[in-house]
Amino acid sequence: MKNSSILLLSLLWLAGCSSLSGMPARTSSVETELNALAGYFSPAVITTYQNTSGNSAKKRYRDEVIAARIRAIDLNFNQFAQNISAEHKKFNIGADSTVLLLGAAGAVSTVTSTQAILAATSATVTGVKSSIDKNAYFDTTLTALLSQMQANRKKVLLTIYTNMQRDVNAYPLMRALVDLEDYFQAGTIIGAVSEITQQAGKQKSAADDALNQLVTASYVKDNAGDMLRNFWKPNGTESNAANEARLKAWLASNGIDNTSVTLFLRAAHFAAARAKAVQELEIN
Repeated sequence: MKNSSILLLSLLWLAGCSSLSGMPARTSSVETELNALAGYFSPAVITTYQNTSGNSAKKRYRDEVIAARIRAIDLNFNQFAQNISAEHKKFNIGADSTVLLLGAAGAVSTVTSTQAILAATSATVTGVKSSIDKNAYFDTTLTALLSQMQANRKKVLLTIYTNMQRDVNAYPLMRALVDLEDYFQAGTIIGAVSEITQQAGKQKSAADDALNQLVTASYVKDNAGDMLRNFWKPNGTESNAANEARLKAWLASNGIDNTSVTLFLRAAHFAAARAKAVQELEIN
């Protein structure tokens, strides 16, 4: 009976364990505020905008709709972020606590069959927790995804706020609605993964280009290259930090920042650029 009570307590702990949500409690109901904003998502919004007379009045109404929809999207996004964070922590705390209780119950039990049941239940909980921890929604990848979502949202939000400075002829409501949809998509896991994939692709392409330059470049030893080499590494081995910074800044300003300094100093196709660098950096 005692062991059965411990088992029941363990299962109840898993089912009802509370956890930190990661965010403070709101002073108002999200649902109440979203209900108040529902009218701005009605199809009638477009008709109201079209029937509004005067560009000034139209702009005010356009901006009102934009602000309301941004607020609603933000509320839903914050709720989404809070929920997935809370579910992860809730399961972790509940599962960890249950494993400990089951292990303790098994240790004090004198009934072999009860020990076996508790041990099997503990192993099951541990296995389920391990499986969920491997899921992309609940492992450390979640932090990176949320960070990317926030970055994506700010990028689109900047576009929207910039366009809101324009009149309705240059930035009508229909264009704003398209941008607002982009703002919503920026706060999704699919949008975050897509952006990460694109950035990774760009970095791979840049690395491939640099590697291709290194492999295919023909090398020459010229006076400009020697002067830049002495400027970069006066004693032949260690670089001069100040001079290296100036040289890299010059490379960046001339669109050669994806090229290594060593390749720049000797690759034949950079000969003209080396001569220009010597002149503009005033190297004697």
